[in-house]
Formats: sequence, C-alpha cells, structure tokens
Amino acid sequence: MEKEEIDLIKRIQSGEKMAFQWVMNRYGEKVMSLAYHFTRNTQDAEDLYQETFIKVYRNIETFRFESEFFTWIYRILTNQAFNFYRKNKRMAIADPGEDDYLWETLPSNDDEADRETFSSSLRSQIDWALKKLSTQQRIVFILKHIEGKKIKDISVLLDCTEGTVKRYLFRATQKLQALLVEA
Repeated sequence: MEKEEIDLIKRIQSGEKMAFQWVMNRYGEKVMSLAYHFTRNTQDAEDLYQETFIKVYRNIETFRFESEFFTWIYRILTNQAFNFYRKNKRMAIADPGEDDYLWETLPSNDDEADRETFSSSLRSQIDWALKKLSTQQRIVFILKHIEGKKIKDISVLLDCTEGTVKRYLFRATQKLQALLVEA
C-alpha cells in the first residue's frame, strides 16, 4: 500500500471527512463497474454502489492495514451484494442493448434481424437460468467467470474455504448447463 494512501486512510479514520472524497474519486468507478456486474441493472448497481460507500465510510475505523484497501472495499461490496440478493431474491441481467460486449461474440450473418432475435433469445435464457441459481452460486459464478477472480481470492472475499467456493462453482455450472440445455 502506498504511503499516500495510508496517510489518507489514517486522516479519514481520525475524523477528517473531506478526505473521504479521495476514496470516492480513486475507487468509485471500479466499485460501480463491479456493482453493475453483480446486479446487471444500472439502478440496482447505483444502489449497491451507494450502500457500499456508506458502509465503507461508517466502518473505515475498523480497517487495520492488514490487506490492500481495495480488497477491504471489495469485501464490503460482495457482502452488500449478498444482502441485495437476499432482499430482492433476484438478479436482473442486462436489458437488450446493455453490455453488448458479451453479445458481440455471436456469429454474424447477413440477416441482422436473425442475429438480434437469437441474441435476445439467448439473453432471456441466460437471465432465466441465472435467476435459478442460489445467491451463493450466483455470486461465486460472477466472481469467477465475469470478474475473473481466482478460487483462492474468492474464498478470501467470501470468508469461506476454497472447497466451498469450488462446490458452489461446480453446482452453479451444472445447474446452468442443465437449465440451458432444457431451455
């Protein structure tokens, strides 16, 4: 961790409220991007972003400099995402037109209408299948396959064993495969 970052965190911990703007400026975009990956919905991502930074602000005095500061923020974000899923019992996948990077990999053909119909159908199927996963399976699946996190890192973030993460991931993958085959 950089000395400047340590000094700023200590200033925030000692009550200098204006120094918290530095945290927002430095990590805000990254947190918003991750919140969107978790929720797949702009409004929900904004809510998750806000709840995360409120929690960071209220609990910054508990940060003990034992890990990177962003790792601590990320942990708060994933916990807030769990709470979000429990409260809402759902996960929205991006509406057609959002997050086109995922859908740009679809094979193109001469008939754009067929491609759009296929893309819309595929999005609906993935949306439906992801909603069928448990909260834990969904979070682990997103962390691994969308965020590209390693099993070890996921276990640290979620405060569980690597075996538990592997079990959630295996079950999520099995369930998604079964659901998408029958869809």
